[in-house]
Amino acid sequence: MGFCSRVLLFGLLVLAGTPVRAEIVHLTLPNKIVAQGEFRTGDPAKPAVLLLHGFLQTHNFPTIHRLVEALSDEGYTVLAPTLSLGIPHRGQSVACEAIHTHTVAQGAEELNAWVKWLSARQVRQIILAGHSIGNIYNLAYLSSYPDSRVKKLIGISIVEGRLKIGEPARAGLVRDLRKAVQEDKRKTIEHQFSFCQRFHATRESLLSYLEWGPDKILTAVRKANLPVTMIMGGKDDRLGADWVDRLKKTPARVIIIPGANHFMDGQHEFDLVDEFLNEMKLP
Repeated sequence: MGFCSRVLLFGLLVLAGTPVRAEIVHLTLPNKIVAQGEFRTGDPAKPAVLLLHGFLQTHNFPTIHRLVEALSDEGYTVLAPTLSLGIPHRGQSVACEAIHTHTVAQGAEELNAWVKWLSARQVRQIILAGHSIGNIYNLAYLSSYPDSRVKKLIGISIVEGRLKIGEPARAGLVRDLRKAVQEDKRKTIEHQFSFCQRFHATRESLLSYLEWGPDKILTAVRKANLPVTMIMGGKDDRLGADWVDRLKKTPARVIIIPGANHFMDGQHEFDLVDEFLNEMKLP
């Protein structure tokens, strides 16, 4: 083989191994706020993945970014939106102490807009996936916006929304908030939620999260009219002691990665990628 032929062959091999370049895309939502996300085009014969970040994060969160890279390398079309949380062109995580006005229902509405955006690009099959509280948005979406193109849900480190005050006190707080919302839903309140010691939000915003307690999440998993897989870390310290056991009593397939924490980082990121790719197979 001549020198020029070898150079040409080398160039083709390099191009063949070059990952798809990330494209930042924008979407004007029904409320006129512009949201953004990362999009990578893959093989149209394969299902596309809509991958959602966790609480107050963005599509650049490491757990999400690693999966975007791995799925793209395997030839899948991937869309990783950043929920606006009411902030135009949001590209950064939001502090717990900021005044939060967004609700879970609004997040589900945004997901519906992104599913339509993805479907408009001739995507026939969509796998919905998310990390941590991102799975609550996914379940809220599935409960309100059924779409035949969404074929499966893959949840990573789904949390049950428990509070440190315990479930009986939580139920009382939810009752009080429901009454308070009727008086003034925009009035702000500070309360512990998720990793936030002081989540500063409107009554309506906080209530929307607190209503997604363990029972409601499990009910939504049971009612999901599609296959559900939950990938959990064996050493996730953000979960209640019986949460994984309760998940196993639903129709969902529950996969445990021994030794992995909530973020599946370190050596366990490879285990997460392997398990996730195995779950990409559709019936």
